[in-house]
Amino acid sequence: MTDSTHPVTPRISAPTGGGDFDIREYTRTAAGSHEATLPLGAFAEHPLKPATLRALAYLRDLEQFTMHHMRDVLVTPSHKDARLTAFLATWAFEKYWIADAYDRILKAHENFVPAKNRARLAVVRFVREFADRISPIITAIRANLIGEDVIAGTVTRSYIDELVNRAAYSQIIKKDPNVALTEILGRFQVLRERHLRFFEGETLRRLEESVSARKLTRSSLRKSWAPTGTSEQPTQETRFMMTYLFGDASGRADALGVDRVVDTLPGLAGLDLMKRQARRLGVRLVTADHTKATA
Repeated sequence: MTDSTHPVTPRISAPTGGGDFDIREYTRTAAGSHEATLPLGAFAEHPLKPATLRALAYLRDLEQFTMHHMRDVLVTPSHKDARLTAFLATWAFEKYWIADAYDRILKAHENFVPAKNRARLAVVRFVREFADRISPIITAIRANLIGEDVIAGTVTRSYIDELVNRAAYSQIIKKDPNVALTEILGRFQVLRERHLRFFEGETLRRLEESVSARKLTRSSLRKSWAPTGTSEQPTQETRFMMTYLFGDASGRADALGVDRVVDTLPGLAGLDLMKRQARRLGVRLVTADHTKATA
């Protein structure tokens, strides 16, 4: 379990197959609203840096995207797996309240002005809403034609999302070591350790069991990987996040650490997902000793 005050660099533990993950205990002990425990008053005396607030606003929006993501996931064969469905419902519940906490932190900083998102404009919103009505139908048809192997891709993407999020927490605290924020993010990381552990176990088990699942997951990640929800965010904000979090030596080490973890997963070596995402956004990642670089 992660130290509650010091989120760490992404690392993979020994494969467990997820067999020791207690779904009943997880659903029973899920964390709801954090309102009563947020030290919001501390921000009046020690406010967060503008870049930190911008990063938290982005993370909030990604957490809020979870319900949209769940809609697409549950029209796939995933809904037939009672254990997975129970986990996802509880996971979405916890993420909703994490997003709520981010929102409260942002509101505690009255001078913060969020970035404009074209997706919120009326015309763009109309087009998106129309696409949203069609998307679940297309997803359902495609996923159900493929069968259960599609679940491996779903849990693998979620596992990688959790690795990226862990790196993000680590980097935010390094760049803004605010005591109140460190306490909050440390608490959230403890919650997310369970998310990480579940998705790790499911990913390993499903990739190990099926050659076709490995091939499908690899092909899907190679064609279109980005952290879940980033496609709904303004490109300039996603570029800011990649630069802010991973643009210095420490951040680069964490980003490349995510790629190294993915390399250990069955059938997924050499994808270099974080490097490729950085390249798409025009952000440069180098190794810790600065001897290699990707433009």
